[in-house]
Amino acid sequence: MDWLDYREKLGIGFNDKEKVKYFYNKISNVLRDLHGRGVCILTAGEYIKFCNMTGTVMNMSGVDGVYFVDEFGEIVEVLFNHMKSLNEFLAFYIAFLNCQDNTIERYYSRDNFKNLLVTGLREAHIQHEVLEDQDGYFVFPAGDPMMDKNLVSDVLSWLDKYPGAKKTYVNALKQYVDGIYIRDAADNLRKALETFLQEFLQNDKNLDNNKGEICKYLTSQGADPSIGGMYKSIISTYKDINDKTVKHNDKIDARLLEFLLYQTGLLIRMVLRVSGQIEGN
Repeated sequence: MDWLDYREKLGIGFNDKEKVKYFYNKISNVLRDLHGRGVCILTAGEYIKFCNMTGTVMNMSGVDGVYFVDEFGEIVEVLFNHMKSLNEFLAFYIAFLNCQDNTIERYYSRDNFKNLLVTGLREAHIQHEVLEDQDGYFVFPAGDPMMDKNLVSDVLSWLDKYPGAKKTYVNALKQYVDGIYIRDAADNLRKALETFLQEFLQNDKNLDNNKGEICKYLTSQGADPSIGGMYKSIISTYKDINDKTVKHNDKIDARLLEFLLYQTGLLIRMVLRVSGQIEGN
C-alpha cells in the first residue's frame, strides 16, 4: 500500500492538484539530493542537446575563454522552473531523458531517471505511461492500466518485428498524446493496421483487400469463425469513419479516436495471439 492508498483508507485522499504537487515533490527531492552530493555529471554535449531541444538559452560562464558549467544543475533548474503545468514539466523531463547518452557509465543513468519518472507517476496515481520508440521516450496519457498495457504498450513492443507498422502506429500515438484529434490521426491507425497485415501476410494488398486473407488465416489456425467475422466488420468501420470525418473539417471526436486506438491494438493482438507469437494472459 502506497502513501496515497493509505490516506484514502483514512478518508483523506488527494485531489488531482495535490497529486501533482506530491509528484513534483518526490521528483524534486531526488534531483536536489543528486545535485547536492555532486554524483550526477552530464557532458557539455548533452547539456547543449537539451537546450537546443527545448529552446532553452545556455548559461555559459567562464574566465579567459575557459567555461565552467554545472550541466546537471542547469537542467535541474530548468525543470524546477517548469512545474506550473504537468504537461509542460513532463515535456521538459522527457527532453532531459532523451538528451542523455545511455552508453556512458555513471552513478545515475538515463534508465534510473526514467524509472524515477515512472515510479513518481505511479505513486502519485497520475495516469501517464512512459513509452519508447526509435526517437526516444515519450509520455502517453493512460486510461485503464490493464487496457493500456495489453493494447498500447505491449503492442508497441510486439511491433518491433513489423517496423513499417510500428512507425505509423507511433505517429498515431504521438498525435493522440499531443491532442491532435483529426482525421489524419485516425488514418494513421488505419495505415498501421494495413501495414501490419501486409508485413504479417507478406503481401502488398490494401486493408480492404486483406480482410478476406486475414480471416482465412485466422480460421486456418483454428480460431472461431466468428472472430474472423468480427475482424472483417471492424476493418470496414475504418473506411466509414474516414469517409464521415472528411466532411467535418477534418476533426474527429477524441472518444472515437481513443476507441480506434484500443481497437487497433486489439486487432493486432488477436492476430499475434492466434499465430502463437505472443502468449495469452
